[in-house]
Amino acid sequence: MKLKKFFVVMLILAFALTSVIGIVSGFAASSSKLPYVKLTWYVIGTPQKDWDLINQKVNEYIKPKLNAEIKMTMFDWGEYNDRMQTKIAAGEPFDICFTAIWTNNYRTNVAKGAFLPLNKPGRDLLSKYAPKTKKLLGDDFIKGASINGILYAIPANKEKAHNWGFIVRMDLVKKYKLQDMFKKVKKLEDLEPYLKIIKQKEPGVYPLGAYAGESPRFLLDWDKVVDDDVPVSLYPNNKSTKIVNELKQPNTKALFKTVRKYYLAGYIRKDAAQVTDWMSDLKAGKVFVMPQSLKPGKDAEMSISTGYEWKQIDITPPVMSTRECIGSMQAINAKSKNPERALMFLELFNTDKYLNNLVNFGIEGQHYVFKDKKKGIIAPGPKAKDYSPGLGWMFGNQFINYIYENEDPNKWKNFEEYNKKALPLLSLGFNFDDSKVKTQVAACKSVWKQYIPLLETGSVDPDKYIPQAIQKFKQAGVDIIIKEAQKQYDEFLKKTGRKK
Repeated sequence: MKLKKFFVVMLILAFALTSVIGIVSGFAASSSKLPYVKLTWYVIGTPQKDWDLINQKVNEYIKPKLNAEIKMTMFDWGEYNDRMQTKIAAGEPFDICFTAIWTNNYRTNVAKGAFLPLNKPGRDLLSKYAPKTKKLLGDDFIKGASINGILYAIPANKEKAHNWGFIVRMDLVKKYKLQDMFKKVKKLEDLEPYLKIIKQKEPGVYPLGAYAGESPRFLLDWDKVVDDDVPVSLYPNNKSTKIVNELKQPNTKALFKTVRKYYLAGYIRKDAAQVTDWMSDLKAGKVFVMPQSLKPGKDAEMSISTGYEWKQIDITPPVMSTRECIGSMQAINAKSKNPERALMFLELFNTDKYLNNLVNFGIEGQHYVFKDKKKGIIAPGPKAKDYSPGLGWMFGNQFINYIYENEDPNKWKNFEEYNKKALPLLSLGFNFDDSKVKTQVAACKSVWKQYIPLLETGSVDPDKYIPQAIQKFKQAGVDIIIKEAQKQYDEFLKKTGRKK
């Protein structure tokens, strides 16, 4: 009798083990049985010579895993937004695209119904097809990127805070012995003596990089409540919960006056308001100082991507805002014919070290070489100039990226410490619903295009143009937007228990 019970128990255990093995191996088996599909992925950046070669290698790798191939397309910085808006408006059934608060606008596209909801109750695609990515990001980051509780794009797993400052060309610093600037420069005005020297000594170099959409304006670090091109903001210090028109604030006018002074002194490119591809100037060695969004090791990353050595000067303190949650994301088109497979690809990309680094750094022995394979430390390869996008922050999970030998080997640990010391803004996770003020938001965006590129590059007199811009924004309905935003924000603070 005891022997019979023993065999029954063993039979049950064997059946259970077989079932577990079947579940574990089921995904691989079902992947091979999936119908073959072609995916499309649109990203932003400086087009690379060997892009098609990398795309070919990506397909060789993912086809046996997903029974899919992907067509990767990179549009330049200045054209990406317009190209994507055209494709979305035309109803093109592409699969994946880069989206953010600052280009191919995440909030606007969600309002249009352009992006697929990823964790909708009853259809939680994220949990089913990208569970590891979901775990990597964590609930707080996902909530911060969600709109009305629903996630419509996958945030890049990277630094979760930001600060602003400058990157400075080190070859020119050394050439003219300007090293003291790293101790003396605490604000925009402190740059003046150094810009003057470069203007006198280096006629082919723009002393200060200030371009439309990439200018000293960001040193104000406004906590944008609506979109980057609508002047409805909070001060980034948690001292006030009042939403303001940033153009009416004295610090905005003071900064624009300093930029105007620099423009008149010849420190800024004369046609800066019309230039969108500022990276070309950096790569061509035409810029001495450039305002940038910073993080640990940003200077080393810029050195790699431009071919010039840079060193950063941190100006503003690090803060954690909604911008980090929605500042770099990959969305799946609501009209995608293969959304599940697209999400499976993003899951693979965010968790597979080889695939991730193939897209970020190219082919070993050609675009990079290992200096320490075990630690993932690399150096530029003989064909580095043909493929060096420098876009780890854009593509996905940076914590599995290789590290260049000129970078801090503790880069990812530094990222974690940076995230911890950043001030979480009260607005973290607040996403404005503009459905009641769409007309006013669109009108304000038009006014922004008319005035802000001129003001932020110093191309016009702020004493004359700021009052004009304020009046135009008023006519466009900015006060109506502020009123609606304040109402929603007060409700958000109350709901989250952050109301002061």
